[in-house]
Amino acid sequence: MRTKNLFISVLMVTGLVFLTGCGNDSAENSFVENQAGDAEEEGAKEESEKEAGDEVDYSTPKELPQLPETGTELADFVPEGWELLDSAELDFNEDGEVDYVGVLGAWSKDKDQDRAHYSCPRILFAIVSDGAAKYRLDFQECNLIYRGYGKKYGEDNNRPLTANGTCFTIHAVGGSGDWKWSRDSTYTYQKGIWWLTLSEETDREQDYITGYYRNDWESGVGIRKRGNAEFRDREKNSQEKNNDCASLEFDVEYELSLDDPLTLEQAGKRRYSARSQMTDWEVKEIVFAAGVELSEDMVMYPYEDIPPDYCDENCELYVFNSDDLTFEGSWYLGMYGYQDRTLTVLAEEVFPIEEPKMYKGKIYYSVKSLKDDKEGTEEGKNLADYSINRIQPDGSRKETVFEYRYQETKQETEKRKTPYLITSYEISGDEIVVRVNVYEESQIFYRMKTDGSEQEKIGQVPK
Repeated sequence: MRTKNLFISVLMVTGLVFLTGCGNDSAENSFVENQAGDAEEEGAKEESEKEAGDEVDYSTPKELPQLPETGTELADFVPEGWELLDSAELDFNEDGEVDYVGVLGAWSKDKDQDRAHYSCPRILFAIVSDGAAKYRLDFQECNLIYRGYGKKYGEDNNRPLTANGTCFTIHAVGGSGDWKWSRDSTYTYQKGIWWLTLSEETDREQDYITGYYRNDWESGVGIRKRGNAEFRDREKNSQEKNNDCASLEFDVEYELSLDDPLTLEQAGKRRYSARSQMTDWEVKEIVFAAGVELSEDMVMYPYEDIPPDYCDENCELYVFNSDDLTFEGSWYLGMYGYQDRTLTVLAEEVFPIEEPKMYKGKIYYSVKSLKDDKEGTEEGKNLADYSINRIQPDGSRKETVFEYRYQETKQETEKRKTPYLITSYEISGDEIVVRVNVYEESQIFYRMKTDGSEQEKIGQVPK
């Protein structure tokens, strides 16, 4: 139902990434693994398929293979029908013997000479030396590696793994037209657990870097740098001349305190693609928050072609409309709990609900209204409102923590021009950073506490 609507929404927030926390007080994965990035990937894939005019089978098998627990060499961990796409050597148990991290892929059932896509998720795995010339499977994970578009639809998103000592890094690139992105995620083995310890991302317009984002969990600091290629000295930030993104100058630069890092398993469960692995959907109970007026037969379940807007290891948040044909009905925020199989309808809004996130036991979501003033055209009339709200997990105690109201100019009033807002926000270190982009005007960044207090403007693009 909402696939097209979600894709449009994603296009509106392209360019800003967000970091959100989970209900267990640990940091959400970085922009590298965020939900919008995954939705962009899926949306771009759908559009490329549509333009190509060719149907592709991207179906997910009901069961992925369980890799062997032991083997004498790397090839022993490749199941029948799968192949080793990539591998790198390291020594994460520090015993002086070579260990491996690798990526497996399986061809689609309609493999032919002209098509090189993979219908199954790619499996990231690691094997560790276990004495007597044997290896033991350390982990396998099926959500962290992009499937890739294949030769017919463009270059593979994935780049070769790199590894050193107790760390390995996943590299990916993508985008369309003049807009490109790169994402690197480093995982480190510490006391028997793989942790996400470093993530970096760049946004580019043609060959010029427009954004740089870095999360270093060892220092606990996140760096955000954002510019606009249309207004900035492009030569200064040319990727061809300077690949050290940390040294480049941008219109807006700020730091964030990071929450606790994610484990590799948590990072995988928070990817958009993790939903496709679920085969045992069941709703045992439907609960309505106070103030929500909706009958049970009007509730849309999360597995009814509705992509999640947020997911972690405990639940997912999604948005649906009471009129799935015209989208002229009310908008609802649903939460599905994986453990208790309870579906809770948390909130009801007249205007579209966007960007739901779970952070430290509270749920945040934004509402953006674009309203035509049909009864008056006086100067200063509010035509666009944007708010961020937070509620308890049962939908109670709603409060608005941020609100932006666009004041139209006299010229806009005379021309009856409705403003176009591009908005997004991130949460980390008990703070919210909001970007409000008034299309063709400027991007304004605000910082505040998670309760909305201590709000301040921290930058603007262009300056």
